[in-house]
Amino acid sequence: MFQQAVLVVDPNPATHRRVTEAFAGSAWTVVAARDLPQATQHAAEHELALVLVAASLPGGNGYDFARELLGDQPNAAVLLMTGGYEIYNSGRAEAAGVRGHLAKPFSAEGLRTAAIACVGAIPEPQPELPAPAPAAPTPTQPSPVSAPIDPPLSGERIATLLPRTYEELPLVAVDPEVVSPALERAVLEVLPEVVEAVLRQTLHSSPAFRDLVAVAVEEAVRAQLPAIAARVVDARLAELEAIDD
Repeated sequence: MFQQAVLVVDPNPATHRRVTEAFAGSAWTVVAARDLPQATQHAAEHELALVLVAASLPGGNGYDFARELLGDQPNAAVLLMTGGYEIYNSGRAEAAGVRGHLAKPFSAEGLRTAAIACVGAIPEPQPELPAPAPAAPTPTQPSPVSAPIDPPLSGERIATLLPRTYEELPLVAVDPEVVSPALERAVLEVLPEVVEAVLRQTLHSSPAFRDLVAVAVEEAVRAQLPAIAARVVDARLAELEAIDD
């Protein structure tokens, strides 16, 4: 019996993390794939309740994958994910059996709402049954001798386990050259999608914002142009001087 799961197919690890966060604490397990071969393998190993697949994928697309998947697992609910300037093709999605779509980036709460609309209530994990009580020893058998139980650690005993100079130990140093690039990569995974979504929504809802963007770009170019021109001239002069020498 396969374990019921949610399959997310997207090249972006940030999308995988959002889906995992959305269904944490549910009876579903989340399996993630970056491309179609991984997705096909996961589909063969799990009974899928919900599938979240990107419209555009390396070597294929979410529409065709949904059609093939539903041929083997017709009870799975498929949602297509679109991002950037991708356009959701509702006619093509309906022909493939897709039930709807999500625009990236989405929140964990938004994903849960979309999932409930497709499949109903999200199942909760079943409580574990209590272990059976051990059988009482028969009269012919001696009662087992219970092992001595250590008394709880008192403050004095805990102090004896610590080094004498623990209050004077220096703080652990953290290398900024290691932490900073990792933090930057984590931010850059999410930031472009967020900025793009904000700009796209604002341009659609407020035509005046387009004019503000154009003015800001023009002012930025005008402010940087003298410095750029100076660098180009200096570089060209250096090249010519090197040739003359």
